[in-house]
Amino acid sequence: MKNTKKKSPYLFQMKKYILLLLSVFGAGLFVAQAQQKPQYSQYMLNNYLLNPAVAGTSEYYDIKAGYRDQWSGFKDNADPSGAITNVAPRTFYLTAHAHLGQHIGPYRGKHRNEPKNFHGIGAMVVADKTAITSVTSYYVSYAFNMKMAENFRASLGAFVGAQQFSLDGSKARTKDPLSTIGEGFTKTVPDATIGAWLYGTQWYAGASSHQVFQNKLSNDGSVSIAGVNKLSAHFFATAGYMFKASKDFKIIPSVLVKYVSPAPLSFDINLKTRYKEMVWVGASYRQDGSLVFLVGGVVKNLIEFGYAFDYNTSAIGKNYASSHEVLVGVRLQPQGRVTSPSDFW
Repeated sequence: MKNTKKKSPYLFQMKKYILLLLSVFGAGLFVAQAQQKPQYSQYMLNNYLLNPAVAGTSEYYDIKAGYRDQWSGFKDNADPSGAITNVAPRTFYLTAHAHLGQHIGPYRGKHRNEPKNFHGIGAMVVADKTAITSVTSYYVSYAFNMKMAENFRASLGAFVGAQQFSLDGSKARTKDPLSTIGEGFTKTVPDATIGAWLYGTQWYAGASSHQVFQNKLSNDGSVSIAGVNKLSAHFFATAGYMFKASKDFKIIPSVLVKYVSPAPLSFDINLKTRYKEMVWVGASYRQDGSLVFLVGGVVKNLIEFGYAFDYNTSAIGKNYASSHEVLVGVRLQPQGRVTSPSDFW
């Protein structure tokens, strides 16, 4: 007997709808906001995330973990048709870096055992998930740190590793139980980042270029991962300065500038106040209209923590709440009360 079962027209419509949604949402998120790379509100607490040349600049072995829940209200109710769930970006990272060789302090200079040059190594894992797409990145890093002058050092570094892009079609939810977009696919591509870092007793500045290989995610030009077919080079530049308001209080402004073609230049401006090297509060403004409120501290020069609350003044932010970001760090083998760049990052 001939099979008279017809394919649901809703199936075809849902496939087109989901691909369109991924393309528009992905292009809008990644291109308009320059976010093929994840967004970080606490960049000043872990500049190693953005610049491999930071490896080894701390006086201790620096380990940090962070989690960001972006647009925390933008989940199940984001798609009225019920096509997909959990479309809000969520990012988790783990970083670790250390100096090699005897490293008494980048500013002392006069200590007989302080080397003029030293090496920094590190590693990083970042998992970034948006809707049914995810990107997991794995890197190791190396940096060469040089003494340029009294109280002034420079470092050059690189990340090398890979990015794994995945689309999980099985997690798409549709009204029609027969609807499906397939099992999805996974692709892994090599990746690299290069960076430079300059710092002194009261300031720092750095620049980095990400996704330097600019790999393609598909060969046929079709919609690939979240509307992104080719990885674009991303450029980050940051700088900060520490003002000593009094013996106990320090004021630290910083800025992060981001660029990826063809999106316009974007920036974050931050102002942080630290009390007795123990606790701090701060606020940031992001060009997309976000206001960020930050708080954090250090316990016994060993445990570091930070929290950021983002409120977006755009239409999305007003309708779908805010973003939350937490950071926890461990400082291993601290060498006494030695001034470190992390005292004002």
